Amino acid sequence: MDLLNTIMKSMTSNSSLGALVGKTGISADSIEKAITSAIPSLLGSMTKNASTTSGAKSLLGALSQHEDDSDVSSQLEKADEDDGNKILGKIMGDGKDDFISSIAKKAGINVGQSNQLLSTIAPALLSTISSAAKPSTAEEASKSADDTSKAAEDAEKRATSLVGGLFDKILKRGDKDDDDDQDEKKSDSGFDGSDLLDILKKTVL
Repeated sequence: MDLLNTIMKSMTSNSSLGALVGKTGISADSIEKAITSAIPSLLGSMTKNASTTSGAKSLLGALSQHEDDSDVSSQLEKADEDDGNKILGKIMGDGKDDFISSIAKKAGINVGQSNQLLSTIAPALLSTISSAAKPSTAEEASKSADDTSKAAEDAEKRATSLVGGLFDKILKRGDKDDDDDQDEKKSDSGFDGSDLLDILKKTVL
């Protein structure tokens, strides 16, 4: 499953962009630039965080608290920004403030707007991943610990490289206009979020 593409489509749909414009007052163009830059890095950090059994279980616990079957646009409209800010802290750790600043620069908005926008999308991000991570069969739910460990080890290596590469690009190219930005982000390291889903589906709470 191309998790990255699924999230990007749902969060940059007309209804979702409309909800975010109404909630934040930021232009749709800037919102789309911010989301395009932020989501791959957030997924990469989550993959790295989930590369240990304890990290994966911690993430699953957070996902279980953010299950929502409503449309993403509705989730964005009712998003709890305080909760979203805490989620960002859990995902990005000590790099949270630098991450928020880098996204602001990339999207052409101020740091406060970037913080509000990222805090607004964070709960919907977790709910989307939560839905995607649910095992579809009993066999998926009972994958062995060895498989989980191997998947986590491989994923961590890719995620570490991805996060470093994307973060570097965001910082170095923050003021560069790039019409092909979204396609470029999707193709970085071939990352599509499948590693994260593999780890979560193989981790038993």
